[in-house]
Amino acid sequence: MRPVGPRPIEGIRGSDLWTEVDDYVSNLLVASDPALEQSVIDSRMAGLSPIHDSPNQGKRLQILRRAFRARTILEVGALGGHSTIWMGRALPVDGHLHPLE
Repeated sequence: MRPVGPRPIEGIRGSDLWTEVDDYVSNLLVASDPALEQSVIDSRMAGLSPIHDSPNQGKRLQILRRAFRARTILEVGALGGHSTIWMGRALPVDGHLHPLE
């Protein structure tokens, strides 16, 4: 018997569908943020790889920080600092964030 997987939607590749779902949820639940938008622009201007967290991924990082009650975060591979902003905002006032590249 052949395994059953998700059925393709005509005209939409799998990655395109997930991008659309991610964009929809982000637009619905996460407000636009000038600091995060600027970090993407600055990274592009500096010639860095166009890699950054989606708003959903950033929120997930914040939820994980709170769930584990982390007071110190070591970020390995900070690149343009996009995820650094997300995690830093989730830390308590006396928390510490150590980004490394």
